[in-house]
Amino acid sequence: MIPILSNSKETICLSAILCLFFPFILSSAAGSDWPDCNFHCRAKDVTITDLWLGDAQGNLLSACAQNSSADAYIWARFKNNANSPRYAVILLCDIYVDGTLQESHYDDGGLCVLDTIPAGSENSLSLYGFSFSCGQEVRIENLVISWETANGIDCSNANRRCSNRNTKCYRETDSIDLTPPSCQIEGPNIPCESIIASYLPKITRGPELEPQLIWRIDGMDAEDESVEEGLQIDWRDYGSGYHILQLIIDWNDDHGRLVQSCTDSLRILVVEVPSNVIELTSGTETLND
Repeated sequence: MIPILSNSKETICLSAILCLFFPFILSSAAGSDWPDCNFHCRAKDVTITDLWLGDAQGNLLSACAQNSSADAYIWARFKNNANSPRYAVILLCDIYVDGTLQESHYDDGGLCVLDTIPAGSENSLSLYGFSFSCGQEVRIENLVISWETANGIDCSNANRRCSNRNTKCYRETDSIDLTPPSCQIEGPNIPCESIIASYLPKITRGPELEPQLIWRIDGMDAEDESVEEGLQIDWRDYGSGYHILQLIIDWNDDHGRLVQSCTDSLRILVVEVPSNVIELTSGTETLND
């Protein structure tokens, strides 16, 4: 009888242990691993149709000169592709500026961006604001949005559980580059008045659209003397002294809407060459700046 009693005690102890830890096991299985879920995003009821760097009102961030600063915001446009509302839309992502992590919505359990989004509707929201220095690289990594289908759920009582959300989701597997294009004028900044100088645009990260170039000298549109997407200037038309050469590049979509833009300016000192020096040369083409 003693062995039987011993087994009974062991059974009782094992049952007590299971009763004690079973709730925690269930809790772990139910979603204690949030937000590091094994997302299988096939539903795509709610998607992000656009991401951009804008101002506080959501307008495209104005073109800025290299190394200048501006208040910038990351905006996203959410769309409900389903035939009924979706609720408690939660965003997970990591935001990097120049390779440094600035904000992680994995660390805070996710940002609930919408209490509800009606069927077929779109909503544009600001996700993050910061001081942007022109030329900085801005990227979003590991982007996932998830939602619920039950009416009555909103951001205040959203279920942050993998079991609730690991299939009701939309995911971007690639890194998203939000860095605005930058442009720079390449050409002589101390040319001689007697020569024709060439200036070319250097574009970095431009959209895959046809760029529209506008050149201005001292605030006035330059004469149409462009060559190979650059500009040739006969400085005799403007005279010696200081001048400001400005470049504006716009990219428009098929509907004529502005997609991106950039600008740069170059302060130029045009040097007057004495006539006796010109006479000693074989021609103005041989003069260097």
